[in-house]
Amino acid sequence: MSGGLDSSVTAALLQKEGYDCIGVYMNLWADPTVFDLEDKKKFPQNKCCSIGSLMFARSICQKLGLPFYSVNFEEAFKGNVVDFFLEGFRQGETPNPCVRCNKTVKFGILFKKMEELGCDFLATGHYAKLLRDEDGMVQLHRGKDKAKDQTYFLYNLTQNQLKKILFPLGDFDKSEVRELAKGFGLKELEGKRESQGVCFYPEKTYFEFLKRTMKPEEDFKAGAIENTAGEKLGEHGGLPFYTIGQRKGIRIGGGPALYVNRTDKLRNVLIVGSEDELYAKSIRLREVNFLSGKVPKGTFDIRVRSQGRLSKGRLQSTPTGTSNKKVELSVIFDKPERSIMPGQSLVLYRGTELVGGGIMC
Repeated sequence: MSGGLDSSVTAALLQKEGYDCIGVYMNLWADPTVFDLEDKKKFPQNKCCSIGSLMFARSICQKLGLPFYSVNFEEAFKGNVVDFFLEGFRQGETPNPCVRCNKTVKFGILFKKMEELGCDFLATGHYAKLLRDEDGMVQLHRGKDKAKDQTYFLYNLTQNQLKKILFPLGDFDKSEVRELAKGFGLKELEGKRESQGVCFYPEKTYFEFLKRTMKPEEDFKAGAIENTAGEKLGEHGGLPFYTIGQRKGIRIGGGPALYVNRTDKLRNVLIVGSEDELYAKSIRLREVNFLSGKVPKGTFDIRVRSQGRLSKGRLQSTPTGTSNKKVELSVIFDKPERSIMPGQSLVLYRGTELVGGGIMC
């Protein structure tokens, strides 16, 4: 229970269907450096779990007659998500904290808490749909509301987890969920703003957070900007502050348009090139998970960004080492893909079904 529309309607729907529900609120870590701690009206807040959200979630549970629990996951969130996020940038990647949060926190320690409490299911307000086969296998599909689809962030789920998860909002779009809230008498949810973006810093982009958190003498230093031919064109202010495909803000004057092509962490060099040089025919994956538990075959619809378009491609397995027991998985695109970002996730679909995914490297 986050105190938002989706989780509140999820609880009301399940209660209507006869489930015996409890509400669990997660307290997560927030950036403590952006607020004036001497001003009692201001204090560190995570976008997903402010004091206001806590009180709102409690009031919704009281209205529905549900027991309410508040759990402190600050330390676990800081270690598993925030520190992971920062370390990714130190390694020259662009990590995805929401994918990591789902894996380690929401469907990690919260899932374990659900089992400790003796519950049968963990239900959330994700816009995703579960289909259960006669043989007991569970498939994860994109929900009815394509604009709110959140399956991209859920590719790390396993069959053991899927069998104990409920996504009641999969058959509704956002407008229908708002109408359901009215029908349940939850008028206080009308016009309630949604939290958007990464939750643990207040800005829309991560650059200011990196500046506050990372150390210039250790984590980012000025270095050379080179083109793909190795010619020096200027100097950058720190590799973490540039993204693949970026054009503005590189501070290279004159000549044809240049884009951030990649970073060379070892040499601390930012490499730029033409737009044509941004396209890749294939990409390697690590930390791969397939929801069926098996490596699938065939052609897939592929998404390399949470809001990106779908493209076509296939998996390729390459043996590594002398035993041939270990393989390296790559995705071969039917058409070259633009601006691949190491550290971000690539997910595979077959129709509306989420097959699996991994981290691009």
